[in-house]
Amino acid sequence: MVSVPSFRPNSNFPQLCDKVTVGWDARRGRFVQATEDIPIGTVVCVEQGITVNVDQSKCYRCLKQLGDDGFAYCESCEEFYEPDAIACGDFDGLGIFKLSAHLVFSYPFLDMANLIRSNDPEIPQSAPTYLSTKDVTSVFQLTPYREIGEAFKEPPLQAAINKIVTSLEDDANWGRLEYNSRLVTFTKALRIMAERCAKNAHTIYGIDQMEAKDKKVPLGTGLFPISSIFNHSCTPNVYGFFVRNTFIFVSRGVKAGEELVDSYGVTYNQHTLQQRTEFLKNVSGFECYCDSCVQNKSLDAELEKSFNDLELCAKNASSIPDFSQYGDYLKPGSKEIEDLIVEFGKRRDAEVYTEHMFMLWKKFVENAKLRGIDYDPYLIHPYIEMVILSWNNEVECSEEEKASLLFITHRLLRNFYVGFHPVSDIIPELVDQSAKYEINQIRNTVERLIARSRSVWEHTDYQGSQKQPENKNGMTVIHN
Repeated sequence: MVSVPSFRPNSNFPQLCDKVTVGWDARRGRFVQATEDIPIGTVVCVEQGITVNVDQSKCYRCLKQLGDDGFAYCESCEEFYEPDAIACGDFDGLGIFKLSAHLVFSYPFLDMANLIRSNDPEIPQSAPTYLSTKDVTSVFQLTPYREIGEAFKEPPLQAAINKIVTSLEDDANWGRLEYNSRLVTFTKALRIMAERCAKNAHTIYGIDQMEAKDKKVPLGTGLFPISSIFNHSCTPNVYGFFVRNTFIFVSRGVKAGEELVDSYGVTYNQHTLQQRTEFLKNVSGFECYCDSCVQNKSLDAELEKSFNDLELCAKNASSIPDFSQYGDYLKPGSKEIEDLIVEFGKRRDAEVYTEHMFMLWKKFVENAKLRGIDYDPYLIHPYIEMVILSWNNEVECSEEEKASLLFITHRLLRNFYVGFHPVSDIIPELVDQSAKYEINQIRNTVERLIARSRSVWEHTDYQGSQKQPENKNGMTVIHN
């Protein structure tokens, strides 16, 4: 399991911290509530979920990077028993049922047998006194999606179930059941898990993927029964991220008595009311009742799109200084200003126009503040870029400003990623070396920071202008 030294577990809810409890009411169902003030950066949840890989280069069970030996498991997980056909990818095309089958084999056979014999529970109508991921009842109590039962009539799923059940003939527990009984028992267990996965499973992306906005191939999928208790808000007060098969949440600053709320993928500062409403209805299946949604708050003017293709704008600009030709069309506070800066920062000549890029990264931070984003993990990228430019002596910058940029970056990484961001180990070294004024060490550390950051925020080689892009109103942007 991922170690988080600063985490202080709750005696009744061991995946949650000792500053919270779990409550219940008719509108919200179960929810997490602060029992005392929780400072920003405090780890409030550490849950090792039950996960399976999507990326075949990761361990089937814990999502660690594998070697080139062709094994499905890492050394730590190789003794875990599951039919080889599942672990080796034969059922990858079955989507959520791959995770559901894995869940069936993740709990003791006796626990699963007892679960199958029991009646389906009602949705919980009171606050629990104890919950743990290790207890199968924590999964059973999740809200089910009954309609998924129709999928069990499909021939591909029926064939997969028969193949799995046949492979269990020599299993020490499942093998004691004759085939028909084993088929019925496994099918019911799979249905129970699939119903819970359909509404509660998470797609898992690494921190580097989230930073680079690379969501082509997730690491895996998983069920996190305790983390699922965090309700959604478009103005969240916790921040969550994955480290392989572990879901970690940190406080953004929570007062005693407040509910701890996460974002399920949309926020007030980054998405319009229409985008939030449609996403939550279509993807998560509910209507949001946070203050921003109830009061119909929306930053439409700042979040509407003016350009069809920002990447094309950056690619076709003749040079970095041409940014102003595009930026002048955008309202201050527009998210497209930040997106455009990111695209310009990928250009090869960004390494030449360092003063321009330094000012653009400053503009990124100032522009985000106009939408209320003044202390957020979203700002880590621009601050890292400014630290590189200033500490690599590529721009004119006072020692006080350099120190300020480094301090803010260090604090953002510490408070939101508690040591797990890809550059979390480098920035503290730079802080320490700057205090001792170790010039050679600083130079070497900055070089490492550049290499690491470039692997996270991929830069491209495009440069030069071809076709002039148009804005949304059909107006061609002209270069002088």
